[in-house]
Amino acid sequence: MLDAILVEEKTENRFNKLMKDETGLSLVELLAVVVIIAIIAGIGVIAIGNIIQNAREDAAISDVQTAYSAAVLYQSTEVTPNSGSGANPNPNEFTLQDVIDANLYSGGGFDDVDEVEFEIQDDGTLLITLEDGALTAGTKRSVGMTLTQTQVSDLDRKTLFPDPPAGGGGGS
Repeated sequence: MLDAILVEEKTENRFNKLMKDETGLSLVELLAVVVIIAIIAGIGVIAIGNIIQNAREDAAISDVQTAYSAAVLYQSTEVTPNSGSGANPNPNEFTLQDVIDANLYSGGGFDDVDEVEFEIQDDGTLLITLEDGALTAGTKRSVGMTLTQTQVSDLDRKTLFPDPPAGGGGGS
């Protein structure tokens, strides 16, 4: 039994001696820690960038939906939404600027509010027409389209800001 205690003390002493020699991180260990932190930071920057871009695109979608709602309110409160004078002679059409002038909308993120047009159909429904680039989200520009109320409600990022075609376009 005495032999077992002596062997145990010898192994503890060796371990303690090894640990006493360790006073800090070696340069290789420090470099490994720095590389791991850099990789994690790089992944975080990319993820945060994607989150910010998605938030910008979602804000643009919200601008379209809010502008459409304001236009519906404008349509219902104005006897003749457009008097048929000025730049737009058609009384069934009006622009987002007309809605802003009626204090029903503040402008949102649209680049040119005169290029956002609304048309009242014969059945009373409202269409919104957006020109190419009417909205921007970071470096992406929106595509031009004409939407009904249902389409405005169902609008998503891929519809308003489609990804460019692979291969850079062009070609024959």
